[in-house]
Amino acid sequence: MPTLLRLYDASRKPAHWTDIIRPGQYAAFAKIIPTSAACDAEGRPFSAADEATCLVFDDLHEAEAFCRGQVLRAPAVRFEIFDSQGRLNSALLVIVHPEKVAGLEGNPRGTRTRTIVAAALATAALPPIWYDYAFSRGRLIFPTIVAINLLIVAARLIQLNRSYAHAEEERARRLAEHRQASKMGGATSAQR
Repeated sequence: MPTLLRLYDASRKPAHWTDIIRPGQYAAFAKIIPTSAACDAEGRPFSAADEATCLVFDDLHEAEAFCRGQVLRAPAVRFEIFDSQGRLNSALLVIVHPEKVAGLEGNPRGTRTRTIVAAALATAALPPIWYDYAFSRGRLIFPTIVAINLLIVAARLIQLNRSYAHAEEERARRLAEHRQASKMGGATSAQR
């Protein structure tokens, strides 16, 4: 069962949540998908910033199962699960309702779309360059400038896809490490 933890409480020692969470624990933060506003696990926004909370779990599997169940009850909520280091690294898991997956950054559909658009832009850059050099022997600069800009946008889209892929690989590696540590911790406690 998760522990509800206020992110900052001046009357508490320590006051900040990152000083309370221990290694091996996981914090889940809820957000309302359309606005990215912080909310509780039911999707109710906090009325003031000092009321913001997170859910703390002792087990990654428990955190994931709770959040998956919760998004089925509150489809407009997005959960981000972090390890004990908090927001120092990206979220280990981002959990949304299955119908909302297409809206996540770096989703496969978006990657395919960016790749297709990049290929179309690169292809569209060829005729202006050809026209410039075939008919004006390079003296008509405008078509070449348009083509260069098309190629720059295409390269930027490919770079964006690669950065999303790299971030996903890093997240998956960290998640695998945490799951492995969880299994080893479970095996150790089962042997006792």
